[in-house]
Amino acid sequence: MSALKSLGTTLTLDPDGTPVAIADLTSIGEVGVESDEIDVTTLDSTGGYKEFIAGSKDAGEVSLAGFVKSETNMEDMLALAEAQTVSDWEIEFTSGSKWTFSGFVKSWKEAESTVDGVRGFTGSIRISGAPTYTATEVSA
Repeated sequence: MSALKSLGTTLTLDPDGTPVAIADLTSIGEVGVESDEIDVTTLDSTGGYKEFIAGSKDAGEVSLAGFVKSETNMEDMLALAEAQTVSDWEIEFTSGSKWTFSGFVKSWKEAESTVDGVRGFTGSIRISGAPTYTATEVSA
């Protein structure tokens, strides 16, 4: 099987049962799970190695970047950042596989303006709770 393209991946907000696609994205960051670690090393641990057990799980943040093509998109995302409301989100890939999670817009910023640049934005969504991955098999 060959690699799957990410072009066409979408991020959708579903705050009240009416999905809204987030427009003009150039990148959607990583989604997954990472465990904290708890040091359980004791004075009589053998071999001189630290010992650990897994602690709380953290799904982290999803970073976003894109181009400003619509002032409405900028206003809407800024309003979400100001509201600090936990909402339902979905990242869907062209294969049909998807990540779904709850989270709030933690940051939303206008990107740096440069002489030969275009207006852009960056942001992040802080995941609250466990994300869910749903796979869709793709035929080669």
